[in-house]
Amino acid sequence: TQKALATNDAAMFVYGVSAVLIGPTLPGMIADLDLTLGAAGLIGSLQSLGGLIGALAALFIADRVSRPIATIVLFTLSGASLVGIGLSAGYGLLLFAFAVSGLWTRLFDVMVNAHTGTLVRADSGRGMSTLHMFFSVGAFVGPIAARALMRGGLSWSHVFVIAGGCSIATVVVSLPWLRSYVRTGSGPRASRPVPAAGAAAGAAAGAATAENAAQTPHGDGARLAGAPPPHRDGARTAIALLSGALFFYAIHQIGVTAWLPYYLEMSRGIDPDVASLGLSLYWIGIIGGRFGASRCARRLGARRLLTAGALVSAAATFASITTASPVAALAFAAVAGVASGATIPLAYSVAFAYRPERTGAVTAVMSIVMLAGRFVGPWAMGVAADATTIAGAMVIPAAVLIVVAALTAWPIRSA
Repeated sequence: TQKALATNDAAMFVYGVSAVLIGPTLPGMIADLDLTLGAAGLIGSLQSLGGLIGALAALFIADRVSRPIATIVLFTLSGASLVGIGLSAGYGLLLFAFAVSGLWTRLFDVMVNAHTGTLVRADSGRGMSTLHMFFSVGAFVGPIAARALMRGGLSWSHVFVIAGGCSIATVVVSLPWLRSYVRTGSGPRASRPVPAAGAAAGAAAGAATAENAAQTPHGDGARLAGAPPPHRDGARTAIALLSGALFFYAIHQIGVTAWLPYYLEMSRGIDPDVASLGLSLYWIGIIGGRFGASRCARRLGARRLLTAGALVSAAATFASITTASPVAALAFAAVAGVASGATIPLAYSVAFAYRPERTGAVTAVMSIVMLAGRFVGPWAMGVAADATTIAGAMVIPAAVLIVVAALTAWPIRSA
């Protein structure tokens, strides 16, 4: 079991590296393909659209296949799709390649989370937290590695070919190890899978439970505390509001990931390596935010922490794009990551407390809504940049967090 968990963690690290490559490579794509910023934004949107299709497909197949085998196959296909991105000749093929990449990587995300959940049912919070920590560490390393390759004279297309080739080579080299891996938790119905990004909910489950025990019926999880359950309409309203919060948070996260390096480099004149470091610090901030969420939620309550974190992150994001100091811009990017880093796991945990008997359906709905935000965000920011400036478009990731704060602070009707 420990070897299987280590394999999943390592695969999640590689996934994290590839998931953020669009940020440091986007300026090169724009220059080489002579793209408008709206057309450039569509690249990230098509990748998210592929992910949305993958999440929907996972609802039908995740319980019907061997998770270890599916994880290996999908990891390999994800690597092949990265090679396809690097070899794409022309804008149309590039969009298609990114959509295919989004499909395979999202399906891989579902299966590796589901398999990990099968292996750590006795301590799911710790296991899922560790899994997503490796993703975040990969997301920290990705921009730094991409800039190192491009500084050495390689193009953005080479970066994707190398990333995909390393993924495929890793599978080939690990084949002797993977023979035992496929026998771990291989039963397709060993446990309910955790669709898409919703798997991160396990990382903060302990925090939400602690909060539930201390709150009144107006709190996030009165049902778990033995108090009168929330009014059914109140539960629906709460889940709808939390889903909306994840929609707007997804716009923030994908907007920063896709556009922050380009903005810092092209609009602020910051060195490309330093601009990519800003994205890495944002993601290392997310790691810190997720690890600190449990303790803070016990003191503030999960919903209050969601609201406060969104407001602090909105201010930090705005400061990052307006401050005159490059050092301050990087510091504020890290603060933005810390403050909002636990938004996804906390939102899922709060929603689960309202409908503990329907966690699968709640996860699926919230994940799909969040992926819709990831589809809208990059393209909307690109169009806004064409209509105004990239500086004007970068206000969007800050502004949407104010909406997140409003949605998570909205009062919920109880029984």
